[in-house]
Amino acid sequence: MKKIKFISSAILVSSIVIFNSCKKKTEVDNETQSVVDNALCEQQFMAIQPVTNGKGIQEAGIKRLAATCETWTVLGAIGGTNTANPAQDTISNANGYYQNGPVTFQIDYGTVGCVGSDGIYRTGKINITLPRRYSYIDTNQVTVDLVTYKANGVSYTGQVKITRTNSVTCTVEVINGHCTNGSWNIDYAGSKTITQTAGAGTSTESDDVISITGSSSGVNREGRAFTTNIISPLIKKGDCKYITSGSLELTPDGYKTRTVDFGNGTCDDDATFTVNGQTVSFKMK
Repeated sequence: MKKIKFISSAILVSSIVIFNSCKKKTEVDNETQSVVDNALCEQQFMAIQPVTNGKGIQEAGIKRLAATCETWTVLGAIGGTNTANPAQDTISNANGYYQNGPVTFQIDYGTVGCVGSDGIYRTGKINITLPRRYSYIDTNQVTVDLVTYKANGVSYTGQVKITRTNSVTCTVEVINGHCTNGSWNIDYAGSKTITQTAGAGTSTESDDVISITGSSSGVNREGRAFTTNIISPLIKKGDCKYITSGSLELTPDGYKTRTVDFGNGTCDDDATFTVNGQTVSFKMK
């Protein structure tokens, strides 16, 4: 009789173990906050490079372009004459030219702000410092400091370092990036390679298309650390708020790596991630 009870108990325990194992295998891992917060920060930090590039006139350094809602101020440079001369170190607040530098200029979207060609409403300031004329490529690292800068009501702070490797490619490093709307906070840092695949020959930002590769890390609004690695170049268009295609692997602390798919090129805020054979949809905002 005791032997029968022992066998029955063993069968019951085995059944519980098998049931729990099956349950774990089919459980959906839907930790979504990390993929949302990474997309929200990455889209705007990567958009800083096209803004800077759009002001880089290769023939004569930096020049104020067609009037838009933002204002332009040269904060300081080495030089003395008011004539745009590529052979000299010059500066002129009148026409916005400078030649060699170093120079710091400021883009100010003001407190009222405006909507850019990508549909993003911006306020605040960006300070951009160049050691040499923008057309110099070798060792010409551009430093961008975000000053009271907001995009769609979200504050972005930190420093972005841009190093041009050729006429359409640069490396972008985000240092101490931070994104907040006042009620939540996200930390973001990364090293990316950006290649401009369209719009490089024009002075407008709306026709720009950039391809992004590289990796990043951060801490989401819930305090969870995450890392990412791009496996298929991310595409960001100058006339769209969002990353429109490409994929990356993202690993939240304590969870498995998931593959994030940003879509097929359509300008929308829809994206998905896949983990454990399950696909979860999310919004990039």
